[in-house]
Amino acid sequence: MPEAKVNGINLACNVKGNGPPLVLIIGFASAQNLWYSAVGAFSKSYRVITFDNRGFGKSDKPPGPYTTKMLADDTLGLLDHLQIDKAHVLGGSLGGMAAQEIAIGHPERVDKLILSASSAGGGRLRDMFAGMIKASYPEWDPAKPEDLVPARLQQFMVAMASQSFDGLARTLMMPLIRRQARQGKVEVPVGQLQAMLSHDALDRLMPSGSAQELASGMKGARLVVIQGAAHALAGGKWNREVLGFLGSA
Repeated sequence: MPEAKVNGINLACNVKGNGPPLVLIIGFASAQNLWYSAVGAFSKSYRVITFDNRGFGKSDKPPGPYTTKMLADDTLGLLDHLQIDKAHVLGGSLGGMAAQEIAIGHPERVDKLILSASSAGGGRLRDMFAGMIKASYPEWDPAKPEDLVPARLQQFMVAMASQSFDGLARTLMMPLIRRQARQGKVEVPVGQLQAMLSHDALDRLMPSGSAQELASGMKGARLVVIQGAAHALAGGKWNREVLGFLGSA
């Protein structure tokens, strides 16, 4: 897998297709190969850039703490490496938080912005994650978000996955995730978790973190709700909605 030297670390990355550049920023504890369906659909019309965020997959895993701005800077560094001045930016979940930081700090680098299954962060998100962390790691002190022990967070990953999947995806995925957690094979990227806990774009981008208010707080935004998709970041209808938006005037 190709690598790019960005901000002092190596990012595992891939580029497929020709056309206007489209960078996909993956979410928490996920590798870029989860974009396979989206890449297959989008690369017919776009030059699609995917990569593993720092702290996971085949990219370097420097010690934290991480921030969503740091992940945004990695994305911009990768675009610089590829000599891309401006791109469509699609971020899913944690990747959507990094995409917000790009849009806030460097709007001139963004053509069209797509935030999927993401949040502006703030207190509600921190409270939700803090509750799941405390349930799996009772000794954790929320005043010290950097004090996270990966080996003690396996059940946090199970709880998060349970809230992320729905329907058939939950039926298929949850037994595997629970088994991997019991075996200690679930990788917990603590730096990325720190980035989610610290993300807060409420006062800089939009009034609150819900999807409806997220869209209403962004000029020209359009909200699309895909029933039954839960936290999924690709699929037939999702792919078609993204392509329709990218191709609109």
